[in-house]
Amino acid sequence: MRACIHQPNFLPYLGIFNKIKQSDIYVVYDVAQYVRDRFDNRNQIKGPAGPIWLTVPLQVKDSFLKRFFEVKLPDDPHWKKKHLRTIEHTYSRAAHFKTYFPPFAGIYEGPHATLADISVAIIEFLLKEFRIGTRVVRTTAMDLDSSLQSTEMIVQILKKLGVTRYLAGASGKKYMDMDLLAKEGIQVDFQHYDHPIYRQMYGAFVPNLAAIDLLFNEGENAGNLI
Repeated sequence: MRACIHQPNFLPYLGIFNKIKQSDIYVVYDVAQYVRDRFDNRNQIKGPAGPIWLTVPLQVKDSFLKRFFEVKLPDDPHWKKKHLRTIEHTYSRAAHFKTYFPPFAGIYEGPHATLADISVAIIEFLLKEFRIGTRVVRTTAMDLDSSLQSTEMIVQILKKLGVTRYLAGASGKKYMDMDLLAKEGIQVDFQHYDHPIYRQMYGAFVPNLAAIDLLFNEGENAGNLI
């Protein structure tokens, strides 16, 4: 079996789903530390005038030096309503919007308390619609030794799952101890990802958007393009 590990980014892009699709187990690394000004709590969709950011407006006091599963969502639900209005305004004429928007909106309206919870709910919804049957496991459910970091944490996770193959990102060699992984009997594969070009609204194609852009535009065919 092969596993991949990735933090639960909010509205992730297609490259993450490509990695999950190639794996037997997707480990949601929700014990990772949240980092501001990255893609942890935001991503873009494509509007008539270009990319539009959808950002969860986290307060510093609720997110500073905290891990994904500890980061609380804002109490004021206005941001959720704003996101959904923006998505509806942007994609209402997309070929498959009417099919997928109601269940997607239901995730926003759910009782999620943390950034990890809502992000995982969105990821699992998209996995279902993309027909990707990879098993999903959250690190918060694995009884891990949180003092371990980097490659040692990867080894711990894989050993607990009984997995000996690991699918890493293309730049994985920069941060992993390859000698340790080899010593532990773990075979490392690296993702080689070419972003697909698909039907997209509003002019020239823009890559690396939130994966809902593919779903609303391509519908049932979306999973074949990942």
